[in-house]
Amino acid sequence: MSGDNIEKALEELSSQLSGDQILREEVDRYAYSYDSSGVEYVPDAIIRPRKLEEVSIVLEIAEKYSVPVTPRGSGTSLVGGPLAVKGGLVLDMQGMNRVLEKDDSTGIIRVEAGIKLRDVNRLINGMFLPINPDGIGFSTIGGMIAEDAASPLSVRYGTMRDHVRGLEVVIPGGQMISLEQPGPPSKRNAMDLIIGSEGTLGVITSALIELSYRPEASISYSMELNDVSDSLAIYDAIRRAGIDIYGFEVYHNYKELIEEKEFVGVEAIGFLEIAGASECVEKWRGKVESILSETALEHSEVEAEEVEGIWVRREKIYELCRRKKVSMRVVSMLSYQHLVRDIVQEVDRTSSRMKIPSITVIDPPLGWVTAIFLYNSRDPKEVERTERAASNLIENATSLGASLGFGTGVGIYKLDENYDEGYLSIMKAIKGVLDPHGIMNPEKLI
Repeated sequence: MSGDNIEKALEELSSQLSGDQILREEVDRYAYSYDSSGVEYVPDAIIRPRKLEEVSIVLEIAEKYSVPVTPRGSGTSLVGGPLAVKGGLVLDMQGMNRVLEKDDSTGIIRVEAGIKLRDVNRLINGMFLPINPDGIGFSTIGGMIAEDAASPLSVRYGTMRDHVRGLEVVIPGGQMISLEQPGPPSKRNAMDLIIGSEGTLGVITSALIELSYRPEASISYSMELNDVSDSLAIYDAIRRAGIDIYGFEVYHNYKELIEEKEFVGVEAIGFLEIAGASECVEKWRGKVESILSETALEHSEVEAEEVEGIWVRREKIYELCRRKKVSMRVVSMLSYQHLVRDIVQEVDRTSSRMKIPSITVIDPPLGWVTAIFLYNSRDPKEVERTERAASNLIENATSLGASLGFGTGVGIYKLDENYDEGYLSIMKAIKGVLDPHGIMNPEKLI
């Protein structure tokens, strides 16, 4: 992309958008240069659309001048998803945050892509969208769809893909496409291409979402664990007892996050929640406590008023990074449960060998392992060691049978032909058709 092209594109955009919708000051460009990963790329300009037609205008002009476009929500990505690696335009979707339709009886809503999860969860009493990737509800619906986000409650509710019933998308050149059916979707192929494509095929502008009922009752526990094997044994015992797990998450190397006095010196802690109808939860309580007594070192029931705080533990990792002024290199993997222990041990070996501290978050029912390497992004040698650590972990984990990017996307780290050649071949072919000039979120995913 030449400087002349970006100037021509911005000049043409200035004639069709208001002045406050185009930001070019250095302070603004820097504010959009990073996300929760700690990596930085500075865009040439920021565009803030307020309606569908303006997104169409931006992509029409960007395609005309071959200017890169990077869609962005709240910037909560852990993998550099909304960063303008090739410069060009960052498309800030947060101004498109309206509720377009709402059906209180079915829980089906139509919202614009820039609306935040916490605002969605206030729309209908007794119902919510149970995918909360950042733990605080700050992520936007468009970003969650683009990454096919997951969260600790995905064991019960699936990923973001399982809640999307329709999409509105703008592709390069400005064409507006609606992907939905009047009844329950039976042909999801086109929609599923967009979900999880990380903004590399088009811009999600609105979505039809189905909310879920909040459970009637729940019981929650915190527990100390020797290692991840304890959590796998607990999960297996609860599953054999026919009890539905609402969420189960384990923090390994939790000493990096220690604030609660009762967990000082503990290598791993687990948080478990069982939820459902009141009579079921009460029936399950005794059995769950018996299982925990047999397996966990120490455990305690979480007070009802503290339950909401269980699933925001990931936020503490962000707080730790801010406090220590370090960045995160995240490798998110999905594997079969019997391989989880081996993958966690591989994270530990890699962290020790490369002298890069790590925290590992495990969701035993899903087989989801998130390795988080903490490093100084201003130190070139430490950056190099961290990238070697991530590469080694990916190579060894995939050789064990893990797949990459679950719940967080892949972002700037991209998939390699060595890990998923078939998927990459298909995605490259599709991108070549929908985005022939490669303007959509370049240097991401593939």
